[in-house]
Amino acid sequence: MEKRLRSSLKSSADEFLSSATKLGFRSVKPSLKTLIHSLKPSSDVVSSLPISLQHFISESITLYKHLSRSNDTDGPSSPGASSQFTPPTKRVRRSSRRTETNKNDENENENDDVSGTVDKQTKLEKAKSEVIEKLQVFGYVIHMCVTHPGNVFSASDLLPAVQELHDNLVVFELESNLLSDIACLCEEWWKRELAGRDSLISQSIPFLLSKSLTLKKKVDVHRVYAFREAFVLFDFEDESIEDLKLLLVRCLISPLFLKMDEGRRFLAFLFGLSRQLVKESLAMIRSQIPFGRKSMLEAYADIVFRAWKAAEGESRDEIENEFLQQMVDGSIHASSASFAASIRRILGGFISQRTTDGVEKLIFNLAEPVIFRSLQVANSDVRRNALHLLIDVFPLEDPDATREAKDALLHKQFFLIEKLLLDDCPDIRVVAVEGSCRILHMFWEIIPSSIITKLITKILDDMAHDACNNVRLSTVNGIIYLLGNPQSHEILKVVLPRLGHLILDPAFSIRSAIVDLLLLIKGIKNFQFHKVVHLDVLLSNLANDQPLVGQKITKLLLPSYFPTTITPEEACNRCVTLIKRSPLAGARFCEFCLSEGASPQSLSLLFKALINLVLSPTNVSSDQIDGILLAAANICSNLVSETKYKAALKDELTSKKLMSLFAAANSGQAQASVCNIVSNVLPDAAGVLRQECMKLVSKCVGLSDNKEKQAQVRLVHKMIVSCGWIDYMLEEFAKLLQKTADGCVEKYDTERTRHNTSSGKKRKVKHGVKVSVKSNRMNGKKTSFNDDYVGSVGIAWQLKDLLKHSDTSKAVLRSKSLESAFHALKVISEFNIVECMQCDYINNSHVVAYTLLSLHLSAKNSTPDDKNNHDLKNLEKTIEHLANCTERAYRTSASRKSGKVTPCSITNMVKLSTSILNFIIDSSTLDRTQECQERCLSFTRQYVGFIILNLRQHSHGLLEFKEEDLKETFLCLKSSFTYAAKLLNLVLTSSLESSPLSPEAHNLANDLFDLIISIEEHLGCRYGSLVLSAAKLWLPDLILALGFLHIQKPSSSSSSAFAETKFGFPSWLLILAKIEIFDQQESELDDSDEKVTLPSKFSTFRKVVETMVELLRGNQSVLDAVGAFLLSGSLVGLKKKDFELLYGVLHFVCMKLVKHENGEWADLKLMLESLQQLYPQMETAAPELGDGHEKELLEKSRSWVEPIWRSYIHEEMKEKMETDFCDT
Repeated sequence: MEKRLRSSLKSSADEFLSSATKLGFRSVKPSLKTLIHSLKPSSDVVSSLPISLQHFISESITLYKHLSRSNDTDGPSSPGASSQFTPPTKRVRRSSRRTETNKNDENENENDDVSGTVDKQTKLEKAKSEVIEKLQVFGYVIHMCVTHPGNVFSASDLLPAVQELHDNLVVFELESNLLSDIACLCEEWWKRELAGRDSLISQSIPFLLSKSLTLKKKVDVHRVYAFREAFVLFDFEDESIEDLKLLLVRCLISPLFLKMDEGRRFLAFLFGLSRQLVKESLAMIRSQIPFGRKSMLEAYADIVFRAWKAAEGESRDEIENEFLQQMVDGSIHASSASFAASIRRILGGFISQRTTDGVEKLIFNLAEPVIFRSLQVANSDVRRNALHLLIDVFPLEDPDATREAKDALLHKQFFLIEKLLLDDCPDIRVVAVEGSCRILHMFWEIIPSSIITKLITKILDDMAHDACNNVRLSTVNGIIYLLGNPQSHEILKVVLPRLGHLILDPAFSIRSAIVDLLLLIKGIKNFQFHKVVHLDVLLSNLANDQPLVGQKITKLLLPSYFPTTITPEEACNRCVTLIKRSPLAGARFCEFCLSEGASPQSLSLLFKALINLVLSPTNVSSDQIDGILLAAANICSNLVSETKYKAALKDELTSKKLMSLFAAANSGQAQASVCNIVSNVLPDAAGVLRQECMKLVSKCVGLSDNKEKQAQVRLVHKMIVSCGWIDYMLEEFAKLLQKTADGCVEKYDTERTRHNTSSGKKRKVKHGVKVSVKSNRMNGKKTSFNDDYVGSVGIAWQLKDLLKHSDTSKAVLRSKSLESAFHALKVISEFNIVECMQCDYINNSHVVAYTLLSLHLSAKNSTPDDKNNHDLKNLEKTIEHLANCTERAYRTSASRKSGKVTPCSITNMVKLSTSILNFIIDSSTLDRTQECQERCLSFTRQYVGFIILNLRQHSHGLLEFKEEDLKETFLCLKSSFTYAAKLLNLVLTSSLESSPLSPEAHNLANDLFDLIISIEEHLGCRYGSLVLSAAKLWLPDLILALGFLHIQKPSSSSSSAFAETKFGFPSWLLILAKIEIFDQQESELDDSDEKVTLPSKFSTFRKVVETMVELLRGNQSVLDAVGAFLLSGSLVGLKKKDFELLYGVLHFVCMKLVKHENGEWADLKLMLESLQQLYPQMETAAPELGDGHEKELLEKSRSWVEPIWRSYIHEEMKEKMETDFCDT
């Protein structure tokens, strides 16, 4: 191949180029370089080759353009167009009378046409690719000529050919390889500073820019940067440059350009090209500040600083007086703290370069006129932002000022910082503390000692005792930062003990930070952490604080109590000393010491030492035994994951030792620790402990209210499950529950007999038993029933806890004793519900365990699709049973037959009802109770009615809740509201055309609105706002339920929405009407005797109504249905002659919900139907009233409705009557 090329090269340039193109670009490329670089200046080809190149390139480009035009006309989109290869075929006119044979012939012709078009297209593409390959060869030949080692080719001779390629770059926009080759050629021409290089940039530079933005490769950014001097040749004021300017501005938001140093240098270079480009670039940077990441903003800061440094005249003025001044002002008056911080990152590019000539003066000129004034304004956000800026630019000084002026300005800055340390705004105090420590850290050497002492004293004495948590936290963090300057150590060593009280701070973050401070000073020479915080205080925190703080304190104490520099035996002795000194702290120390660097071998030795210490005859207190066993259990938990150490622990523990350990463990905590050791290390040898474990879980008085006992019982459960004793435990539970259930039946029968006997004597009966978990007594002396009952509460809690955790629930559900336990819980739950109104306190653990067990049993034995499953029916029976019991209690409470109802009894009932409602929701969520939705809705309505009734009693003074009882009750009420709304949501979701929505759902929505009203009216605005937080999420469901009846039955009568209401007309509609009238009176300054008064401001309900209006106006179909419901309510008011209700509701509908003047009534068919019933009755009622307040309310109501009546209903009725008359 090379010989053939060499011979053609000797012949002529034209033959050489022809041969090269025939051989193909890839195959001929290596040979071309060798042959061209071997040419001597005396060769004839040196002079003829440039001319031939220009001729061949020109011909190829012309051919390519011609092929492209042919491709456009002969492409697939124009199959019938003319072509240079074949003439167009004549198209046959279609006719429906052609024979089937003709149709088949035509289909064949059409297929031939399509096939011919595809063939032509393929030929065109092949011809174009051949031309492109030729141009690649020519371009490479020129490149080799340009890079010839001897420079034998004249640049002026080659320029026409290169110019031809460059000027047609746009023509080859789809040929990426050829474009890259031409761009490389132009780039090489520019680098070598060859003649005519200025004419080779207009097309190549936009291509390189576009490529760098598209492909996002670093090499392309490098190439653009190398071309930067060429940009000076462009006229950026000319309109034709807009496309290039857009590419340049796009580079400002390219992550690659911002990341690379060459990219940032190039972007800074652009600022010197044109003032208009400077403006556009700065505007782009400004637009990116609110959204930019830290790295992006820092890149912009570097770019602007480089641009400012290189700029002169108008460009520098634009950067200083326009951009930077706006940045300073914006950093002070930013709308948010994050936005201000982003702006300060831009300014940081100058602040970090303040040693550069002119920067210090620039910062002073920009900041000084605004910063001191802003530090003293009323707006706290402005003061905070200005303080941030002052700390960043500190010390702000004029380099041209005298020494006295500089000192005065410095004292002014310190004075303002000290003043802001006592600012009213906590956020400002936080910034002031952190900023003061930063300034002291950075400029300790130049700050007068008096100011240093003053600032540190104020921070440690005042800010460390600040009422705001964040200020105290910033104090600790600031001191930690200040310790980074060694010159501060001398003074801080003396004053740091003033921070010691923060180890007991109520805020977790502050306690954690103070331990971080202790860890820091532990590594500083001449500092002693125990002089800052006493060791006893540290041990107390280690014992009682959260795990993270405990782990940090362990890290702090590890070198003292478990060092690696001494023998393991001595380390164990130190650790034992720690446990004896503070048992719980020592146990926590053993929990974290492995993760903080203690060796497993040493911990294994420590475990043996602790076990031997418990079993030894030495005098060890019970508290110390608790700590030792807990420490041993923690060590086991850490080492058991490694087989080697687990085996060593097994060898240490024998059955005899286990019994001895359990015998030595006198407290529940110690026994739970032994169980934990056994379950982790030796579950197979734990049979000797079974009876002891059963005692622990069977006698758990007060378990449901004691978190510590709960943790202990869970450890015992863990051991029982690991040892396979779960069936034995549940059998014991079932026996104890059955015994309690039998006692409940006997007690209930006794009380009923006593009540029947005493009722004949007309004497009040005070209930003989007040079941209380808090107190282990009844009215009278102790009885075995009360002991059994209290024990059953702990068992019920354990069943609930076991069922809630997946790892234990499976084991529980396999037990054969569950049925017996379930039936016993059923009896006890009924006893709780029936008797709760007679008790001062009752626990809901029985009811929760009963419902949870019913749910799990149903889920275990059934599938969601099996509606007739026996277990599903049992679930519905559970709901029915609980609902019946509870409703019976509601009725008894309402009739007051049970004697005086107390706030405690109401709290009991609310707790139990909330648990039942929670169970209903869980059942419905699992798709279990669609068939008994009506029953669930009815129960929920009864419950809401019970709450409203008793809230009214509390407001009237018949029930006087203590604040603590009221808070507990309200938390249950808030949960109950959520559950009731969730039930409504589930009912709405499952309602289809085949199963229409129950009217009870509509009524429940009304009841829930009434509940919001009642809570705000009877408990106050504070509780009203709290219930609003729960109600907001469910308002769409409540609103949909209000209008659902009208959506399902649009032809229903006007009063159908209220036909099913058992608790009377909805209170919230009455209140809504009164609010509308009250607001009208306030706006009109009405002083008449007929003024409407409100029992409360109803600020919460007003917010609910505002949200309701906003939601309804966003959905026209729901608006139509709810509006029809409201109009039905106004019709009820008209019939009852309650004209205030009529007036208020109509004012709300016509003035706030739907406005006639905007034509919003046109598509509201349901509302217009309701209005068609309402308006004639209003006209009929008007003449019957005399002149008075009622007549005035009715007339005003008619004035709102009449335009709507005439616009939409009257005309339609008139037209219909005329049509009927014509038909007749």
